[in-house]
Formats: sequence, C-alpha cells, structure tokens
Amino acid sequence: MELLETQKELALSNPMFVRNHEIRHYAVYFQLAVTMFVFIISFIRPWGKKKAWKV
Repeated sequence: MELLETQKELALSNPMFVRNHEIRHYAVYFQLAVTMFVFIISFIRPWGKKKAWKV
C-alpha cells in the first residue's frame, strides 16, 4: 500500500505490486472458503443426528 500511495500510476505497472495484489486476492478467497467449510461443519453437521424441530 505504501508503494501505491507514493508512486500511484507506477505501482500499477510494478510486477511485485501486481503479484502481491494477486496473492492477497487469493488469500481472501481461501479465507472465505475455509469460513464456509467451518460453518458447514459446525452448524449443519452433515454426518450427525437429525434433530426434530419442535414448533
């Protein structure tokens, strides 16, 4: 981010900046996937007993 603030347009053509930006995007997607997986495991429990909901 410091590079983007100081060099503005030059940062967008800097290969290191572009690569770091891509890695950050992949990290966000990975984090979302892990969060969804944890949600499925914690709350849905596909292997567990099915509970009857009382109304």
